[in-house]
Amino acid sequence: MQALVLVGGFGTRLRPLTLNTPKQMLPIVGKPMIEHVVEHLAAHGVTEVVLSLGFAPEAFQEAYPDGMCAGLPLHYAIEPEPLDTAGAVRFAALDAGIDDTFLVLNGDVLTGLDVSALVERHQGFSAQATLHLTPVDDPSRYGVVPTDADGRVLGFVEKPAPGTAPTNWINAGTYVFEPTVLDH
Repeated sequence: MQALVLVGGFGTRLRPLTLNTPKQMLPIVGKPMIEHVVEHLAAHGVTEVVLSLGFAPEAFQEAYPDGMCAGLPLHYAIEPEPLDTAGAVRFAALDAGIDDTFLVLNGDVLTGLDVSALVERHQGFSAQATLHLTPVDDPSRYGVVPTDADGRVLGFVEKPAPGTAPTNWINAGTYVFEPTVLDH
């Protein structure tokens, strides 16, 4: 399975650390954050990682000149101009020739998520898209995702005012997609 990791942002909230370095290249426990992300993916059977690159792609290319990270091959999909999240996913997936079920992750999320179980759930429902949601005490700082009784997404509410959120479940930044989502 291929995983597409979104690493193209400017990391503005971490400035000045990210003025010249993508946040995924900042060290966490002695190695770049991206290596922790890729190691986690490898442990769940991912065989190739597509990096959706925007800001400072050379930082990744210089760190991994052989196109390998944590034992997995990398595909560098460099956006010709800054794209929104959906545009970045579509561009990178097409650039890498993704043609089967694939993962998408925000590259700045360190998680213990059982990615294999998420993929199994996705396949069990024959879904086109599956989002990993997580509950929080105060959803007013996040995008919340109301669902029906079967777990189907009903909509998205971005940073609702305190006390007005329809749910406390938020988008946790990991997705499973079928390639058909690229057509929408």
